[in-house]
Amino acid sequence: MNRDAQIAWWVELVEAARRAVSDAGETRRRRSLGLDDELRARRGRVAPLPKAPTAQEIIRGTTITGGRDEERTRLLPTSAGGGGGGGGTSAPSGSKPGQVAGGGGPGGGGARAAGQGEAVGRARQLAAGYQPAVIKVVSYARGVARATATGQYVQREDVALETYDGRILADRQAVADEIKAWSTNFAKRAESHDVGAVRLSLQGVADTTEGRETYEKAIAAGFEGHRYAYRLDVTQKGELEARIVTAMAGAGKERFRVREERVGEEGRGFTRKRLDLASEARAKERITVATGLAPDAIAIAPGATSHGRDGVTYRLNKLIEKGPAIDDRGRAIANVAETKTAAREWGATLRSQSSRDTMHLIVSAKAGTDVGALTRAARAFLQDRFADHKFIFGVHTDKEADGHVHVHAVVAVKSESGQKLHPSRETFSEWRQVYAQHAQAEGLKIVATSARERASSQSYGPKDKAIVEAADRPRPTREASDRAYAADPANRRLIDNARQRIAVARTNPIRLPLRAQDLKFVNEGVQAWRTIVTEQPANAQAKDMLERLLMAQTVGSIVQTIGKRVEQLTKENPTMAVTSEQMAKDLRLMNDAVSRTSDLLQGETKQQFREASSRYLETLANRVDLQRASEHGIQQMTRAEVEAIAGANADRLIERASGIQQREEREAAAAARLADRAIAAERREEATAGIDPTSQRELRAERAIVAGAQKSAAQETREAAAAREAAASLAQHPADRLSPTLLQSDALAQLRAEQEQIIREIEASEGAQAQSTKPQRMT
Repeated sequence: MNRDAQIAWWVELVEAARRAVSDAGETRRRRSLGLDDELRARRGRVAPLPKAPTAQEIIRGTTITGGRDEERTRLLPTSAGGGGGGGGTSAPSGSKPGQVAGGGGPGGGGARAAGQGEAVGRARQLAAGYQPAVIKVVSYARGVARATATGQYVQREDVALETYDGRILADRQAVADEIKAWSTNFAKRAESHDVGAVRLSLQGVADTTEGRETYEKAIAAGFEGHRYAYRLDVTQKGELEARIVTAMAGAGKERFRVREERVGEEGRGFTRKRLDLASEARAKERITVATGLAPDAIAIAPGATSHGRDGVTYRLNKLIEKGPAIDDRGRAIANVAETKTAAREWGATLRSQSSRDTMHLIVSAKAGTDVGALTRAARAFLQDRFADHKFIFGVHTDKEADGHVHVHAVVAVKSESGQKLHPSRETFSEWRQVYAQHAQAEGLKIVATSARERASSQSYGPKDKAIVEAADRPRPTREASDRAYAADPANRRLIDNARQRIAVARTNPIRLPLRAQDLKFVNEGVQAWRTIVTEQPANAQAKDMLERLLMAQTVGSIVQTIGKRVEQLTKENPTMAVTSEQMAKDLRLMNDAVSRTSDLLQGETKQQFREASSRYLETLANRVDLQRASEHGIQQMTRAEVEAIAGANADRLIERASGIQQREEREAAAAARLADRAIAAERREEATAGIDPTSQRELRAERAIVAGAQKSAAQETREAAAAREAAASLAQHPADRLSPTLLQSDALAQLRAEQEQIIREIEASEGAQAQSTKPQRMT
């Protein structure tokens, strides 16, 4: 760019900054002069607020869809060190954190100073009694039916909903009509089929060792590049048959596709599913190469398909109903916990595609917040951030007794110009800032801050609260179904996890910064709150927050330091050999630091610290013993010697297994008592029930509860028996992996996972030692 062009750009930059300042001043003057007129106008129809372009938008330009004009941005002259004509201009409303109108790159020292100044400003407001801005996206909906259900949920308790253009929706039908009008802009694409059930049959392959090996080769070849799990069954003819759950997406661009075809005449035939010709041909060709079987002897019959990670979990749970399965990496999948783990692992490979039509967003405030001001602030925020989107919103005060007031909003994901919402962590940060600005303009004490800079633990969502309330306090109109839901053993883990999240959120334990980025936020918070304590030495809240952050900083630093040191010590480094005595010295120092730190902590925070630090210390302890054995010239190690090295780990596993056994036996006894009470209630209901429909419905509900209670009691009894056997097995042979048949509960599954982790660490350490001058190996 030549000198004249540079001067022209700088002139435009300065003029844009001047216009932004002038417009802001004029807006403030109009607001101060016309408050009464504005309040009277708001009682009628609410018009969308105009959204004036910011200085950054004027200078850098926008595309026709409202995006950033990257080409024009590249042509802008650069400024050094954040100086120039715009250096003293404040950041425009809605700009990203650290962005300063008029220049100053995000990596400059000025930006860092500004960031620290913003942290002090937020801390100063919190110390003055401001509440954090809370914005959550709780769900998405696809299609008219689900979007309407979301809108009608928001409209519950006869809450009037306000639309993006100021209309009031007074009843459920009005909500349904509104969503139907939106639906013309909804996505037309169906959800992708990400995971499917498949039956694989190899003609003439019997249930023998060789037959099972043939099936293993066929499955590995036919589903190469796909994540999968399988179970081998024996047919009535004595032949094998594989039941497989597979991810439809494979390596590269390969993707299995299921087609439906009509067999027989219309009205007399049937519809069957098959793989498309290309997918079937590729799979059969690979199986033929691996096994030598002719393509005609191979039958691949696809079944039902599902979508997303939840679909993976569902299909795997169906697969293991009749026995454990083996995944593509040779690991057993035998219980609910392992199917969920597998679903998480498969998630990245699914290449899942799903349309989202509406977003359910919640803005929360503490009880006692002025509802009128909150409504105006929420309206302004929604019109600011979603000016090109359709939305409805309403204020719920029915939970004020529990400490919160909520603004629920349903927002169309696709804008009128065709752009879709894809909120990220940075998006939520920006939303909180904009909402806080509008709230403060309405006189509310709300400030945009993050949970990380307050070392605050993750909160729970409305779904958790609804689950627990349905289980503990059945709704009057759905009492029987809620009781049946709570008694169903399939829902027990879901309910327990929801209770745990609620309990943790209410106690709000210190969240430990276990990652470097989290520790950076805590460090900034410590500096900010030290400033506040210096300014306001009598402020108790400031002292408490500083103490909280200092604890998080100290403990997080200890965990990260231990992790780095253990990584250094356990990494093979021929140029700088570390002796077992040096390792043991470090281990003693780390153990002492962990013990002294643990004594200072309480509750969930203490548990977090113990779990994080123990993983590192156990790894180092195993490596110390193996290094010591290597220094004594040991060339081979038996399983018994490895078991001896496990030492405290084995004792801990045995102690855990005993605790699980005691808990499962208590739960089995409680479930049996519950089943007895349910049977007694059913008999009383049978004796008094009439023949009218209401009485019959109540009787059927009671019978469903009895069936659920009996099922739960039987499940608890099986889990208690499995826990007893697992405890006995670990007591005799701590290094022998627990049998998959014993994994009847999530606790036992976690125990086995922990056992396998310890064994893998030992074997991995031995593998590293095998490459040293004094190698050793497992036998």
